[in-house]
Amino acid sequence: MAKAATIALGAVLLVAGGGAVVWALGQTSTGTNLEALQKVVAVLDGEIKQRRAQAQTRAESTAIQSTLIAAIGSDATTVADQLTNGDFKVMVPDAGETMELGQVGGGRYSTLLLLPAGGVPTKYPGQEGPHVQLGAMAQVSQVKRVMPSDAQAKAAGVIGYLAVSRELDLAPAISELSRLGVPARLVHGTSSMVLGSNPSPQAKLTELPVPSEEGLKLAVAAVPPIPRPVLPMAAGGAAALAGLMMIVIALTRRSQTAGSPGTGQSQLLGGAPPVGINGMAAGTPAVAGSVTVLSGPGPGQSTAGLTAGSVLGRWEIVKLLGSGGMADVHLARSRGEAGFEKLVALKVMHPFLARSERAVSHFLDEARVAAQIQHANVVQIYDLGKSGDDYIIVMEYVEGSNLDSLLAGARAGGRQVPIPVALGILRRICDGLTAAHRAIASDGTPLQIVHRDVKSGNVLVSRGGVVKVVDFGIAKAAQQSHVTVAGETKGTPSMMAPEQRVGDVVDQRADVYSTAAVGYELLTGAAVNLDLAALAHLGTEGWPHLPKPSALRPQLPAELDAILLGAMAFERQQRPVDCMAFEAQFEEVAKRYHLECSDKDIARWAQTELAILNGADPASIPQSVVPAQKTW
Repeated sequence: MAKAATIALGAVLLVAGGGAVVWALGQTSTGTNLEALQKVVAVLDGEIKQRRAQAQTRAESTAIQSTLIAAIGSDATTVADQLTNGDFKVMVPDAGETMELGQVGGGRYSTLLLLPAGGVPTKYPGQEGPHVQLGAMAQVSQVKRVMPSDAQAKAAGVIGYLAVSRELDLAPAISELSRLGVPARLVHGTSSMVLGSNPSPQAKLTELPVPSEEGLKLAVAAVPPIPRPVLPMAAGGAAALAGLMMIVIALTRRSQTAGSPGTGQSQLLGGAPPVGINGMAAGTPAVAGSVTVLSGPGPGQSTAGLTAGSVLGRWEIVKLLGSGGMADVHLARSRGEAGFEKLVALKVMHPFLARSERAVSHFLDEARVAAQIQHANVVQIYDLGKSGDDYIIVMEYVEGSNLDSLLAGARAGGRQVPIPVALGILRRICDGLTAAHRAIASDGTPLQIVHRDVKSGNVLVSRGGVVKVVDFGIAKAAQQSHVTVAGETKGTPSMMAPEQRVGDVVDQRADVYSTAAVGYELLTGAAVNLDLAALAHLGTEGWPHLPKPSALRPQLPAELDAILLGAMAFERQQRPVDCMAFEAQFEEVAKRYHLECSDKDIARWAQTELAILNGADPASIPQSVVPAQKTW
């Protein structure tokens, strides 16, 4: 009967999937894909806003320096001498930046200093404000007036200016235009520059304005056609293939006697084994490679039958906090003498796993490994033991939420994590992992711990703004009783380093990779999903195949693009050597742009998000609870 049902279902999938493919192939490309070009414009707009903000910040902080003010009214030779003597230390341009000091008087202007020497001078000398200029490169500049202190210069009507220019990164826009096969130019007034391929002189151009700069337009020679419906075609093909495989398997599989256990299954109860999740007999092993995986109850169920008021050893259960593949986690109350009480998180291993020696060894290793990490940003282990038939780990209780829930709530409400808060959380995660990586045994031997499952769900944020890394359940350490089978993969595929995903040996740089993935989500609000399917489809070149963070959130400092994407490089040798070096990069950005963050700042944000998750109207939350919006 089951065989017939499988064949019938396979036939339905085969017919429906084939029909979807035929329909998709029959569709013709009609209309134009203007939306694709609007995305290119949005990328350009975001790049301009970001570079302009950086130029403005630099210009405003530099133009007030006394050295520059005193130089107005002199000549280029004098200023060059002052530069040689080290008097112009404030004018040290960053990569991709040009700084120009000049003066205007008597209807003429002169450049006093241009750095770097081969830089492109501004086309807007003395014209205060933001500008865009096109030529050999595209630049945004901020021109700031510098009033002279010299009385003679003042009398002559000389006015100085400082122009700070930043080169625009047009590569993402050019790449997308090339993919669409669209020749285009960037046009601003009488100036223009080619993006990718140059439209022919006879081509009729469609102009799309770039909102952040008046008069700036993306001129394209042709709007790309709407592509064929690829998704129905792919889904239909997949469904048809699945249906065909179901039919083949059903026809070739040998029938089994009803109620008899299949190969590799152990019948634990008399008669037919009770059915658990995934249609498998509850408590029976299923073979996955060379690793035995035991089935168990569904998520959220307390496998040990513990409810509020239950007593386990000297701990009284308050409520179930959550359930994972290996254990339930309960909020429990520890009772002592003289009325002493303490709330703890009690991790109770699923009873059906206690029959597996390997699973027990794995569970106990988690406590042994984590207990040797003493740091404010790692959840502390208080005790480990067995009460009756239950294996338990007693852990520090963190009143708050996991980062995944907070991010999901913010994303659903269209709210971004404030940049200082995001960097603050990220730096604290790095600090906790650094403590794990550098932990040593009592005899001084390095433990060589690698977490291997860093993700937002394994980061806790308390109401007091304390950030803690949790769940070293699959951590790799030099001293542990169970051994990972060669080629065995553990962790969360979407956040996992490529070498870990294919079962290769991992080191601290795998945690750097996953932390960067968490950082990408924190700072952009966009989810990261880079599993083997992405690897097979996209290839290793250009990995991790994610948009620059600043393209998704223009307010981000440009340095974070290279920091985050570099830490997710495919080759581990290209990543920071460890989380300490990774954190140092964030520290430098935070100091440069005044983005430091205290526990109190994180607490305000966490309390706000928790209040909204609990049903509060965002508009009704007191301003004292809303995170401070620091600027840079």
